[in-house]
Amino acid sequence: MSDPYLDPRSGILRNKFGITDQALLDRAEADAVAVRSILLQGNPLKGNFDSQHLKRIHQYLFQDVYEWAGHFRAIEMAKADYVNSRQVTRFTSPELIEPELTTLFQNLARDNFLKSLPRKDFAHKLALLFGEINRIHPFREGNGRAQRTFVRQLSSSVGYKPNFKVVSKERMVQASILSANGDFDMMARLMDEITDTERIQPLVKLIEHLERNRFNWNDRYIATTTSGQPYAGIFAESNGSNFFFRTEQSQILVGKLKDLKQAPRPGEKICFTAE
Repeated sequence: MSDPYLDPRSGILRNKFGITDQALLDRAEADAVAVRSILLQGNPLKGNFDSQHLKRIHQYLFQDVYEWAGHFRAIEMAKADYVNSRQVTRFTSPELIEPELTTLFQNLARDNFLKSLPRKDFAHKLALLFGEINRIHPFREGNGRAQRTFVRQLSSSVGYKPNFKVVSKERMVQASILSANGDFDMMARLMDEITDTERIQPLVKLIEHLERNRFNWNDRYIATTTSGQPYAGIFAESNGSNFFFRTEQSQILVGKLKDLKQAPRPGEKICFTAE
């Protein structure tokens, strides 16, 4: 099926800049949306946390880039789970986008928009909401940024502030793929972590350290350890009461030094259970 959103000559999305190079469009789009996102954080769009609210957020963020900003897509969409992967996640058909979102947001309203919930319960329900919006994937482009803005505003309205800045692209991709296929555990763990302002502080420091060393952390799964879970990997280094290490799956995790029986040397193998 042909894609009417694409320029037939360049094969990239038609855009207001008239750009026909994907790398240039990526940079221009990122810059334009970043400015709009900052403005929106200072002056959130009022709404009822429903489909129209989500559309308005998308329209505001992408108004400088696409004529169709704020409109649900009119074509089928699917995405390979990983580069060169044969597994494919298929998103909701265009004719079902509106009714599925309506049901989702009606359930949110019945949940009183997640008000007065303990943080862990809130994080779990937020993960379900976020994962379902992603599974539906209502827009041709910009779904992630629109839904992050949407759930940030929802969270702020009930007193929580999820910090998406510590979520690597790789971690979000993995959690989104699983949740789109019915497994919300990784997304729930992600939301639990980023709504805990104390827990993410060592993660913030790790990311700052990696950025100073020009390490592209966005392409790795990066997280803190979870209490009660066993871990094994290669010790990297410590920072105060915390340390970070690399797993066999190339994940970079932050743990607490007190969980180790003794202080290892960099490059040494470690096995422990987080407390």
